[in-house]
Amino acid sequence: MNINKLLILGCGYVGEKLAKSFLVKGMKVTGTTRSETRAGVLRALGIDAVVVESPEFLSDELLQQCDALLDSIPLTRDESGMRASQLQWLPKITPKLSHLKWAGYLSTTGVYGDANGAWVDESFPCNPTSERGVERLKAEQAWLGSGLPAEVFRLAGIYGPERNIVSRLMSGNYRAVRWQPEHWSNRIHVDDIVATLMAAMKNPRAGRVVSVADDEPLSHADYVTELAQLIGAPLPQILSPEVGEKELSPTMLDFFRDSKRVSNRLMHDELLPELNYPTFRDAF
Repeated sequence: MNINKLLILGCGYVGEKLAKSFLVKGMKVTGTTRSETRAGVLRALGIDAVVVESPEFLSDELLQQCDALLDSIPLTRDESGMRASQLQWLPKITPKLSHLKWAGYLSTTGVYGDANGAWVDESFPCNPTSERGVERLKAEQAWLGSGLPAEVFRLAGIYGPERNIVSRLMSGNYRAVRWQPEHWSNRIHVDDIVATLMAAMKNPRAGRVVSVADDEPLSHADYVTELAQLIGAPLPQILSPEVGEKELSPTMLDFFRDSKRVSNRLMHDELLPELNYPTFRDAF
């Protein structure tokens, strides 16, 4: 597919990396942000940055000029909790995007919920156990039901340059829970997310849902222990479930409470036969 101009809604960590790949190929990228400071960072990279509170306030001209659109907008947080803003603004901009060749939404494997350590793929029934997962699933459904040529990418835990736990491990006193039975978690390097998205734009399939994870699910306790050994950091303190429940924050406990092993077979079969980083070890 011939795509010359990409619009990234909520141009954060993944969006910036994708934009760089587009710019190298001589393509145009516009990224939205709610921060003027962030806009300055994006402009310094060659990205056309637009400061806007919500996509519904983007100009008709900008929306009609883009060939492809990536939605990387995080959930909105307020006193009442988290919510997917897509339910408000997507219906308003959809009529202006009838020309769109491709759209992608960055979701999370958290929409699957807890599988008690079982393998899950795109056919697994979604039963999110967290508010974050519930709202992400709503956003997925909004995009898939929009009538636009949209695909959904369910991302495992993202890591890469400027976004990993190396500094936290090096500082010492990192704590993780050894659950009983073990809780499985999944990771993906940002470069492999970008490669997956680029491949999807070349070989689009409207309505496709893809789990984006590396080749080795691992418990968080095993992951941080082995990573600490790789980088020469102090070994993390491994807590029992009872101690973890008392001493760790609710946010961290919720993040690691679900246990599932995410299958990336569809991603390999249709988009990315080989990962740049099949496991986290390949990145360190």
